[in-house]
Amino acid sequence: MPELHIEGHTIHYEEHGEAGAPPLVLAHGLYGEAAGLAPLAERLAGRFRVIAPDALGHGLSSHPAEFGIEDQGRVLTGLIAALGRPKAAILGISMGSYLAAQAAILEPARVSALVLVVPKAHGRTSSVAAYAARKGFDLATATPEETTALLEEVLWSPHTSRARREEILTAQLAAQRIVLTPGERAAIDRSLHGFDLRPALAAITAPTLVVSGRADGLNPPEAGLEVARGIPGARFEVYEHSGHQLASEETDRLVKDVEAFLLDR
Repeated sequence: MPELHIEGHTIHYEEHGEAGAPPLVLAHGLYGEAAGLAPLAERLAGRFRVIAPDALGHGLSSHPAEFGIEDQGRVLTGLIAALGRPKAAILGISMGSYLAAQAAILEPARVSALVLVVPKAHGRTSSVAAYAARKGFDLATATPEETTALLEEVLWSPHTSRARREEILTAQLAAQRIVLTPGERAAIDRSLHGFDLRPALAAITAPTLVVSGRADGLNPPEAGLEVARGIPGARFEVYEHSGHQLASEETDRLVKDVEAFLLDR
């Protein structure tokens, strides 16, 4: 897995697809890694050069004790520049959508287009931490398996079978290279504390597609609509057979929509 030094941090990333294809940066969600998005990246690699970094505090990238969402945004635009690309599209999923939007706010000229999957525009903390707090659940001491069990009712659409859910989760756990410590998870949660993109969404100039899952209990469609309304000219879609795991539940539709949005202009 190659690495770059950006903004004083070591950033590991994966690449998929032909070098000459249109560039697409793929930003993963909370506590995730680039490797966990490999199935989606490989599908998108048929039409794009997919660049999938481990975000700050995640995977094999630097794990600073303190950082914020603006640092994450600068890493994404710095990655595009360091790879010699004048600009690139960014597709962000859940937390990755916050980072993608922040990148487009900070350096609009670096972002050719945005796809924001199951996003929200603001929060006192991460959606997972907020939900856990409402349930009285201690994320700091929980295992990944315990956290997954807690989130069962808000991650999935009822249309997604038990067998498919287990298949997706097994693949995601198998792809995980780094098990975050409680302190590292806490640092990630602090990085999202009180973030609010709403005042700056109007500064985004990139064509933007916002996608939400009808059954998403973490970032519901209302949160996605708020994001779309804040970005000039943004298009908003709701997938009726998805929850928060939209990228895995309706992968075929997402890939088709992303290809059409980014290439058929």
